[in-house]
Amino acid sequence: MATVEARVIEVPIDNSNDVLEIDCSQLPSHAAEICDILENEGSALRFYQLFALEYYKQGHVEEAVVALKRGMANAKANDQTAKVPLLNLLASIYVQKAKSSAATTGDRSLMLEMATALLTEAGRIDRSEANTHLVGGMLDLAKRLPDAALRHFDAALKAAPRSVAALLGKARVLFSKHRYQHALEVYQQVLTLRPTGRPDPRIGIGLCLHRLGHPADARRALRRAAEVDPAAAAPHILLATMDLNDVKRMLDPRIADGATQRAEELLHSAMAQLHRAYERQPECAATLVRLADRLFFQSNYDGARALAERALKSADTMGIQAEAHYQIARAYHASKRFDVAYDAYQKCLGINEKHHLARYGLGQMQLHRTDMSSAEATFQRVLDHHPRCVEVLRALGYLHARLPNTKAKALEYYEREMQVLADEAVEHAKRTGQPADDIGAWFVDANLFLESGLLYEASNAKKACRAYSMAADILQRPLPNSTECAGDAIPELWNNLGALSYLTSDDDSAIFSEYSQAALKCTKALADARVRLADARKGATPAAASKAASEIQRLECTLATITYNVARFYERCGFWDKAEALYNSLVADAPTYIDAKLRLAHIAFSFHGNSERALELISQAIGIDSKQSSAWLMRGNVELQRKSVQDARRAFEHVLKDLAKHDIYALCSLGNYHLAAGKSDNSRADNEANPAAAKKAKEMSAQSYKRALEFFDKCLQLDENCAAAAHGMAIAMAERGNAGDARQVFQDVRDAATAGLGPPTLCNPASELVFKIAKQQSASVDGSGVSLLARSPVGCDVLLWSGINVAHSYVEVGNYRQAVLAYEASLRRLQEATKAMETADSSGTDSDRFVVAALEAKCGGSLTATRLTDAERAERRRVERDLRLYLIRALYIQAKATKDIDIMRTALSHIQSLCADENIKLPESALKPDTATKETADDADGDVEMTEDVVESGSEKKSLQVRISPDDCLVLFDLALIEQSVAQLVSEQPESQRTLQDLTAAATFIAHSEAAFTFLAKWGKVLQKKKQKLLFSARLATERAGYSKSLVTKLTRKQQEQE
Repeated sequence: MATVEARVIEVPIDNSNDVLEIDCSQLPSHAAEICDILENEGSALRFYQLFALEYYKQGHVEEAVVALKRGMANAKANDQTAKVPLLNLLASIYVQKAKSSAATTGDRSLMLEMATALLTEAGRIDRSEANTHLVGGMLDLAKRLPDAALRHFDAALKAAPRSVAALLGKARVLFSKHRYQHALEVYQQVLTLRPTGRPDPRIGIGLCLHRLGHPADARRALRRAAEVDPAAAAPHILLATMDLNDVKRMLDPRIADGATQRAEELLHSAMAQLHRAYERQPECAATLVRLADRLFFQSNYDGARALAERALKSADTMGIQAEAHYQIARAYHASKRFDVAYDAYQKCLGINEKHHLARYGLGQMQLHRTDMSSAEATFQRVLDHHPRCVEVLRALGYLHARLPNTKAKALEYYEREMQVLADEAVEHAKRTGQPADDIGAWFVDANLFLESGLLYEASNAKKACRAYSMAADILQRPLPNSTECAGDAIPELWNNLGALSYLTSDDDSAIFSEYSQAALKCTKALADARVRLADARKGATPAAASKAASEIQRLECTLATITYNVARFYERCGFWDKAEALYNSLVADAPTYIDAKLRLAHIAFSFHGNSERALELISQAIGIDSKQSSAWLMRGNVELQRKSVQDARRAFEHVLKDLAKHDIYALCSLGNYHLAAGKSDNSRADNEANPAAAKKAKEMSAQSYKRALEFFDKCLQLDENCAAAAHGMAIAMAERGNAGDARQVFQDVRDAATAGLGPPTLCNPASELVFKIAKQQSASVDGSGVSLLARSPVGCDVLLWSGINVAHSYVEVGNYRQAVLAYEASLRRLQEATKAMETADSSGTDSDRFVVAALEAKCGGSLTATRLTDAERAERRRVERDLRLYLIRALYIQAKATKDIDIMRTALSHIQSLCADENIKLPESALKPDTATKETADDADGDVEMTEDVVESGSEKKSLQVRISPDDCLVLFDLALIEQSVAQLVSEQPESQRTLQDLTAAATFIAHSEAAFTFLAKWGKVLQKKKQKLLFSARLATERAGYSKSLVTKLTRKQQEQE
C-alpha cells in the first residue's frame, strides 16, 4: 500500500459555520461511510472528487470508484457542470484499470467502453473543458489511436495552453510517431513550465536527443534527471540501456577492432546503473525487465523469468507488460519449454501487436510445431515492418527450403539476406574510411551459405559451388583461442566443393585441391574419433562412447564417398588404373557398394574392352538391388554396343515399366531404338521388289517413327534441355521429309549449347552413372566446352552433333555451300578435341600433381594418363571418317548440281587424302592385267579376303592375301565415282577452257575409276552370293565400269584433238 501523507480534509457542516475534519490517513475502509457523511451534510461534488483521489492514492481503486459514482448520483439537475470533473476522473481511473496487467482482454474492452461513455457525457455537458480532452487523449492512447490522441491533446492545450499533462501527452504521441524534433521542443516547453515536475521532462528530452543522433547530449540530460530526482529509477535504466547497446555494437564480430576493453567498461557501467535503479525502486517494472534481459544473456533463464514475473505484477503500462511477457516467453523458449513459451508470446502480442521480437519468437514456436503456413504468415508480418532483418529473412528461407515447390522462394530470401549483409559491409567501410574490397569478411555465419548451396545444387551448380566456397572460407577461420577451425569437422563440405567443381569446371588442380582437403580432414577426424571412442570405453562413459561411435560411422561413410569421387576424378583425368584400384578397395570394404561396381563395369567395358566382365559386374549390381535403374541402363547400353539390340531394348523397357517410368535415359534410348527401326524399315521398303511387302515395310516404318517421336516428346516434357531427345525428334522429322523444320531444331540446340543456356542433357553411356555429392546423387558430367572435350567421349559433344545434323539438313534442302561450311567446322572441332586428348596423354605432366596422399595406400602405383582409350580412339576415328565422307558427299552433290569442276576437284582431293590417311587402295589384282584372282571370301570379322596369284618376271607365281573391309569398299566406290565425274566434266568442257594436262589427268582418273568399278562389281557379286554385308550396289558398279570404258575412248579422242 502507498505511504499516506498527513492530510486533513475539512467538510463544511450543513447549516453551520463549523467544519468536520477528516484525517486522510484514517479513512474508513469503505468509501460508502464517507459518502453518507457527505450526503447528510449536503456537500458539494468536489468533496466526492477529493476523497476519491485520496482512496485512489492509497491504492483503494474500487472505493474511489464508489465515491465518484455516489457523487455523480447526487449531482443536481440544474448544475451538471459540477459533475464534469467526476466524470473525467472516473474515466481516467477506468483507463488506468484497462492498462493494468491484471486486466483480461474482456475486462480491458469493458473498461475502455465505460471510459468512452463517461467522456461522451462530459463532452455533452461542457465541450470546452480541458481535462475532458486530456482524459480523451489518454483514452485514445490506450486504444492505440495516436492521431486521435494528438487531436485531444491539442484541444486541451487550446483550452489550457500551459497544461503540463497535455504537453506531456502530446510529446509522447509525437515521439511514438518518430517526430523526435517536434517532441523535443514540447518536452523543453514542459521543462520551462515545471523544472521540478513529475514525470521529469528531462527523460523525454534525453530520449529525443538519442533518437536524433546526439548520444552525448542524451546522456547529459539523463544524468541531470538522476541528479534532480535521486530516487528515480528511469534515468538509470535508460543510461544502462544506452551502454548495453554500445556494448552490443562493439562486440559485433564483424566490426570488432580492439574495442573489447572499452566494451567491458561499458558493460560494468550498465550493470552499475541497473543496480542503482533497483536500489531506488526494487519493484519498478522497467528495472526488473531490464535485469531479466541481462540474466537471460547470462543463461540464467529461471532468474530472468522470476524477475519478469515480478515486473508483470507491478507494470503500470501496457508496453512494460508486453515486454515482461516477452522476457518470460524467451526464457521458456531457451529452456525448451516450447508450449509455455508459445502462450507467453501470444500474451505479449495480445497486449502489443507491434512487438516484432515476440512475433519472431512466435514464428519460431510455430516452426517447432510444424505449423508452416502460420509460421510463414508470422515471419512475413515481421518482414513487412523490417524488410532488412537478416534473422527473419533466414527464417523464411529455412521455412521455404522445407516446403514443397518453394525452393526458389527460399533462395530468394537467402539472396536477400546476403545482399543486406553486403550492403552493411559497404556502409561500414564508408563510415570508417576502410576499403570495401573484402566484403566476405563481413559474413560470419557459414550456415547461410551451406543452406543456399544445398538448394543451388538442384538448379545451378556454379552458384552452389560459390556458396560452399564462402562457407568454407568462414569455417576455415581459426576458432577463438585455438589453432583449429570449425571446418576440420566437416569434410563433407570440401567433398561437395570438389564434386561441384567437377561438374562446372575444367580446372583439375582446383578439383584435386578440394578432394585432397576433404580426404585429409576426413582421415584426421576419423582418427580423432577413434581415439575418443577408445578413451570413452576405458573411462566407462557409455554416452561419450555412443557419440564417438556414431561419429565414426558418419566419417567412414563420408570417406567412402570421398574415395568414390576421387576415383571419378581419376577417370576424368584418364588415370584408369588408379580409379579401378580405388573402386576395388571400396567393393572390398563394402561388397554391396553398387555405384563402385557399376564404375568398375564401365572401366571394364570402355578401357579394357571387356564387355563380358562388364556384364558380369552389372549382373552382380542387379543381384544386390534389382531396382537399381542405373544398373539396368548400363546393361542396356553395353548390350547396345555389342549389337544385341533386342536385349538392350528389353533392359530399357524394364526400367520404364518396373523402375522409373520417367527415366530420361531409358526414354531417349527407346526413342533411338524406334528411330533406327523406322530407318531400317524405310530402307527395306525402298529395296523391296514386292509391292505388298514394300507397303507393309512403309507402314511399319511410319509406326516406328511415330513411337520414336512419342518417346522423344516425353523426354522433352520432362527436360526441355535434353539435347538427345531434341536431336532424335529432329532426325525423325527429317526422315519423314520435313528437313526445314528439322534444321531449325538442330540449329536451336547448337545455339543453346553455344550460348551456355543451361547444360543440355546428353544420354551418353560413358558418363550417365551417379556422381556423389556427400550422400546425394547428382547428374552426370556433360562437357560442351573445348577444354572439357579433352576428357569426354565424343558422344557427349552437343555442338559437334548439332553441327553435323545442321549440315545434313542443309544438304537436304539444297544449301550445299552452308552444308560444306558446317561439315568443315564440325570436322575441325572433332580434330581439335582429339588432338587435345592425345596431347594430354603424351605430356605426362599430371603424374606428380594429382596424388591424394590420404588415399594413396588404397591405390598406389604411378599416375599414367590415358584419356583416349582404345575404344574411344576407334570411335573418334569412325566419326572423323564419317564426317569426311559427309563433307565429300556435299561437295560432290554441289559440283554435280552446278557442274563446277573446281568443286569436284576439291571433293576428289578430300577423298584422296582420306584414302592416303587410312591406307585405302585397290588390291594389286585390280590394277595389274596379268594377275589371276581366286574368288574367295572370309567373313570372320566382316572383311573381304582376296587371294591373288601375281605373275612376276621369270613366270613365277607368288600368292598374296589382301583384306579389305566393307567400309573401305564404299570409300573406293566413292573415289571411283568422283574420279569418273571429274573426267566427265573435263571431257564436256569447251576446248578453250581446258588444257592438255587436264585431259591427261582425267585419263589417269578414269583408268583408275574403271579398275575400281570393275573390281567392286566382281567382288560385290561374290559377297552377295555369300550373303555378306554390302554397302554399295554391285549392279551400279558394273554399269559405272562400262561407262568408264566409253569415257576412256572419248578422252583419248579429245586428247588427240587437243594436241
